[in-house]
Amino acid sequence: MRIWWTTAYYELLKYSRKKTLILILIVLPLVLIYMLGSAFDTEIKPAKVIVYNADRGELRASVDAFWSNDEIKPYVRFLAAKEEGDVQPSVTESESDYGVVIPADYSSRVLKGETVSWRTYSGRFVEKNLAVESVIDSYLTELNMQMSAREILGPEAGSEQEGVGEPDAAEPFVLVGMLGGDKNQIFRSVSAMQYYAATYLIMFLLYGGMLAAIELLNQHKNGTLQRMFTMPFSFIQLVLGIVTGSFLVAALQAIIIVLFTKFVYDVNWGTNYGWLFLISLLTTAVGAGIAIIIASFAKTVKTTQTVFGIVAFSMTFVSGGMIADIDVIIGDASKWTVNHWANEGLRAIMNGSSWSDYSQEVAILAMIAAVLSVFAMIRLPKVVKRHA
Repeated sequence: MRIWWTTAYYELLKYSRKKTLILILIVLPLVLIYMLGSAFDTEIKPAKVIVYNADRGELRASVDAFWSNDEIKPYVRFLAAKEEGDVQPSVTESESDYGVVIPADYSSRVLKGETVSWRTYSGRFVEKNLAVESVIDSYLTELNMQMSAREILGPEAGSEQEGVGEPDAAEPFVLVGMLGGDKNQIFRSVSAMQYYAATYLIMFLLYGGMLAAIELLNQHKNGTLQRMFTMPFSFIQLVLGIVTGSFLVAALQAIIIVLFTKFVYDVNWGTNYGWLFLISLLTTAVGAGIAIIIASFAKTVKTTQTVFGIVAFSMTFVSGGMIADIDVIIGDASKWTVNHWANEGLRAIMNGSSWSDYSQEVAILAMIAAVLSVFAMIRLPKVVKRHA
């Protein structure tokens, strides 16, 4: 066992010194996730709105209630300014997306029946400006209509204070949607960033598993394995140590990608990290199994990389890694890929589903990994032995 883990440790150390490998397995998936997730992201993110309320009149409470209303929380995140002079600099320096100053005479003008408006500062994001302006305009328009009705109908329209400054809560302040269907129609129940985070984590974990076959071929070509075969300890432990080294690289790869996308890209991976790690481990096992089987026939590193790359790319494409709604065209063909079962399991975890909802996907993935591992063990002598 000591030989096994010592070999695995030195394999991990050797991989860590290969800058190109780190670039491909860790940096490239992060770039792809950001590019595709951002390009196809249709989710509305709340605009940070900094507000200074100079009004100390009778309607201040209703204004505060407006900014804390649940109807606008999907579009607006309220930030309170201590001074009026803090609003414009906050927007200019992009600390906030939008600024609002409510004048000191707001309550008095409303109660006199005069038209009211707020001083606003637009930010650099047009779509966020439109969302905030829609929210504010809806509120002020209804408020002005209420005051016009009171002025025309007189006191019988209601008591002087009742309902003033409080638009009908039953009506949403702003309605935002997508033409042609639900925002999750293409990416189902996850966001675009979540969708591509899962897709490319799986794809590059497959490539991480390929490292085992590539390293075995390299050491076979250099004669290292033949020299190890003459040493007075278990040869199989050395081989398994080399394979374990690639698994450790894949584990670190998964940890870095998950943590980076969680804290930098704000990707919600759910809470069941144990199941997420299991899916990552099984995917790596699948990649290693496929690569070793290919290497046993190809015999060379270049051929193995080429054939494995075609297989991994094809499975990613068919499972929707490049075109999210490709199943509309190819039907259930994606179910014949490893990526489909791994991706479905990850997306269920992201949605916070219980383990019973994705246990079938994990079970199928485990079965595929087990079958490929058995075939890989059978074909392994063709990779590590000179005359096998």
